[in-house]
Amino acid sequence: MNILENLAFGNERPSVCPIQRTDKINYFAIGLLHNQILKKHTANVPSLLTVLKGELEFFINGETLHLKEFDTYDIPVMIEHEVKGVKEKNIFTIVQEK
Repeated sequence: MNILENLAFGNERPSVCPIQRTDKINYFAIGLLHNQILKKHTANVPSLLTVLKGELEFFINGETLHLKEFDTYDIPVMIEHEVKGVKEKNIFTIVQEK
């Protein structure tokens, strides 16, 4: 499967592409256009973010983290956060433990 081909970028909302779901993990990709926002939410399980393409601003605990291609970030459980796309097209994956 090609993640880029399976992401339907649109202005209305972030694009999500499921990659693998098992009884142990949930693995998916998210696509954001320039200045598009994945609204505030919390992760209720351990989650690892990896930037594949573009650049992200990750807002958490009053801080802004700048994540670039191939950066990874362990998203803390139950801490509200928000993600914004910086480049024209931004793609990142999330691996969640179940």
